[in-house]
Amino acid sequence: MTHRCSRPHARTFVFALVLVLLALVLASCRSKPTPAKPAQSARVTATTLPAKAIAVPPTAAALPTATALPPTATSLPTATPAPPTSIPPTATPTQAPTETPMPTPTSLPTATATPAPTATPDAASVKVNADILNVRSGPGTAYPVTGRLDGGASQKIIGKSEDGKWWQIATKEGNGWVAGELVTTEGPMQGVVAVKAAPPPTAAPQAQVAVAAAAPRPSGGGSFGYGIQIAPGFDRGAAIAAVKNMGFNWVKFQLPWKEFEGQRGQRNWPDDVVGDLNGNGLNILASIVKAPDWARPGNTDRSVEGPPADPGTYASFVGEFAARYCGRVQAIEVWNEQNLDYEWGREPLDPARYVRLLAAAYGAIKRACPSTVVVSGALTPTGAPPPVAMDDYIYLERMYQAGLKNYADAIGAHPSGFNVAPDVAGGAPACDFIRGQGSLFVGPCNSPHHSWSFRSTMEGYRNIMARYGDGNKRIWPTEFGWAAGWTGRPGYEYAQDNSPDEQAQWTVRAYQMMRNWGFVGPAFLWNLNYNQSQPGSELAQWGIMNRPAYNWLRDMQK
Repeated sequence: MTHRCSRPHARTFVFALVLVLLALVLASCRSKPTPAKPAQSARVTATTLPAKAIAVPPTAAALPTATALPPTATSLPTATPAPPTSIPPTATPTQAPTETPMPTPTSLPTATATPAPTATPDAASVKVNADILNVRSGPGTAYPVTGRLDGGASQKIIGKSEDGKWWQIATKEGNGWVAGELVTTEGPMQGVVAVKAAPPPTAAPQAQVAVAAAAPRPSGGGSFGYGIQIAPGFDRGAAIAAVKNMGFNWVKFQLPWKEFEGQRGQRNWPDDVVGDLNGNGLNILASIVKAPDWARPGNTDRSVEGPPADPGTYASFVGEFAARYCGRVQAIEVWNEQNLDYEWGREPLDPARYVRLLAAAYGAIKRACPSTVVVSGALTPTGAPPPVAMDDYIYLERMYQAGLKNYADAIGAHPSGFNVAPDVAGGAPACDFIRGQGSLFVGPCNSPHHSWSFRSTMEGYRNIMARYGDGNKRIWPTEFGWAAGWTGRPGYEYAQDNSPDEQAQWTVRAYQMMRNWGFVGPAFLWNLNYNQSQPGSELAQWGIMNRPAYNWLRDMQK
């Protein structure tokens, strides 16, 4: 029994010994991988391939035999957390690549250019192509000018003419019309509707000719005569000889009131000028202008010429002048181009105020010398709007409405020719003419108006005179002519289109037209000798001394 009992113990001992040996073998196998190597691989892979670094730890605990070990053996896998801890927190700098999107904001500035399309107008409008464009009361050049737009200006379109050639626009002065050929349209045009306009208030230039021809022949203002303006202080003897050599019988000079009464009541007189001219058998027209400072109002601009505050001060001067030279000075022109701001002190342009000045002067002159012809101040032909100027047709009508008929023996005019021949009417005919000439100055096309035409200005004045029952009087052109040889002064570019021969031909033709019309008094060419007294000035462009015009006028049949 004892022997049988010892055999199991021996077996048991052997079995236990085997188990211990097996455990030692297994333990030695587990301890072979050194922790340092997985940690190094984790550091490398963590920066380059983070997902693989996280996958490393399960491979260390993947031995299935670990589950059969006693609990003490299972403590060995505690080494497995080493790989995660070996992944350094500094791996977060791997976010640095997220900085690479930062260049994308550089594309943002390109988006700021996209607002450009907002310039597209949401309403129909016109943009002025011409340097200056007249605005009229109706769709055509027969309608009066009501305003003016500068080049590049834009205005809203509110309608169009029935033929589609004119646009009705809205301006701060009210609604008006502009020629379609002188503007560019912008914005949606499909909603612009045709507007039926009332007939023009006055007849076309052709009708004006018929009215003028049908008017009674004038009985006031003398008779036709050949005159010219001179520079009275420059070689007067030579000027007188030149005038007489041409066969002219009238001469004009301008007398600045401010130079002959600089202090109130202290007057001197041009006895030498009047004596020389009248003593050589020439009839005289004196144009008395330019109030002295002491006589001008407080709201005047003294950098330009202007009228007196009190018409009586001017009347006193011209009345004494008329008395002093009665029978030697045949006519007096009361002021000059009063429809221009720089001849009216840049004060408000006022035809009624001018007529009050004229009325005072007329009474004083007639009391002093009844035979003296009183000529109303000549207007400058213009389509410019206030405050710079007033259309001369409009100004003349308002003068008549203020009583002009009662205070003038003759109506002054300054029918300019610019670069248009004297027998060509204004508007489309003037534009066609200069295009045919190949002219460089195209004002008559850019801004169609009667003022570009010598003929239309004269016929238009005659028509207005007849309308107000003053057709028995004559028009005195106290200045007219054509410039040639542009001196470079801005505003006179049309002079470069006129040759000296054209200046001569057109001047002769104008004299012939005026003589044949029968409603013109003495006509005064501007000018004889300013190309000698003021060479290189804008005045010199009209001077005819030593030019073909002088010879043509001398040889012209009179």
